[in-house]
Amino acid sequence: MKDIAISVIVPIYGVEKYIERCVRSLFRQTMTDKVEFIFVNDCTRDRSIEVLTAVIDEYSHLSSQIKIINHLRNRGLAAARKTGLAAACGEYILHLDSDDYFEPDMLELMYGEALAKNADVVVSDFFMTFKRGDEYKECPIYDTKEDILKSIIAPSRYGNKTIGPSVWNKLTKRSIYTRHNINPIEGINHGEDFIIAMQILYYADVITKVDHAFVHYNKQNPGSYTQNKSASITLQRLRATEIVADFLSEKGAVYDEEFNERRFIEKLIGIANCDQAELQEFLLMYPWLDYEKHKQLVPRRWRLPYKMALHGNIRLFCCMRLGIKIVAYIYRTITSILQ
Repeated sequence: MKDIAISVIVPIYGVEKYIERCVRSLFRQTMTDKVEFIFVNDCTRDRSIEVLTAVIDEYSHLSSQIKIINHLRNRGLAAARKTGLAAACGEYILHLDSDDYFEPDMLELMYGEALAKNADVVVSDFFMTFKRGDEYKECPIYDTKEDILKSIIAPSRYGNKTIGPSVWNKLTKRSIYTRHNINPIEGINHGEDFIIAMQILYYADVITKVDHAFVHYNKQNPGSYTQNKSASITLQRLRATEIVADFLSEKGAVYDEEFNERRFIEKLIGIANCDQAELQEFLLMYPWLDYEKHKQLVPRRWRLPYKMALHGNIRLFCCMRLGIKIVAYIYRTITSILQ
């Protein structure tokens, strides 16, 4: 297939419950001409690939536009995205996580906007999809590049109105990736999209938007990276934060206040979820961060426990943390039953 307009990259691992919906949402797009679909099998251990190939068989007219690339070993989400990018030939790149799905007119309307504006990046709104239904999330484009970037780093300063770090709501010219050698960093599987999005947006000359939600961001998959708040995942996000901070600093864009807010929140997440043996590591991070300055970012239920931890009352903190988690579990269980 020549003159490919869009390459859609889909990493696959452990999504047999969701992959059929994801794939059908691609193959049923109102625009499939000049679209290539790249699926990267990161050595999934379940039936995801069987389900994928069964759906592909139903759409034989698209077979020449489909690539399945198999990793020889499990390498993680970032590596799967990187493999997909290396194989992509389209004028534009769009990513889709294999537990999420698109509205049927996404490619047509996003690509139409890209052509109309000669855009480097086209952004859309999205849905957060829960068991109870969809929640619309607006992604405003601010007047300046600085505000766009700052709103992603520290969204609370913008009322949590931001285009976000996700790559699945950003149709991006492939030349932005290739010209500036932008690639996910293997080993950073949470926060990898933050690294990529901040670079492509920094280098983009024309950023535009379609005021419509297309992506259904699945909040029902307990195995997804976004549901994992373990210490190792939090450390990956912190590493991603420092990589982006260094990148922008080298370009002369120093956003210390915004990055300190992001560091403070990630540190809190680490303290709230790590094992007791790892607690000291998180407590010692970023000693310059001032609790009083950032305490408005701390949920009220965590303020006293967090202060206890900072003052070295580890045993009391751990007891309070356990209590909060038990109450949260009971609340989620009751809410789920009522729904």
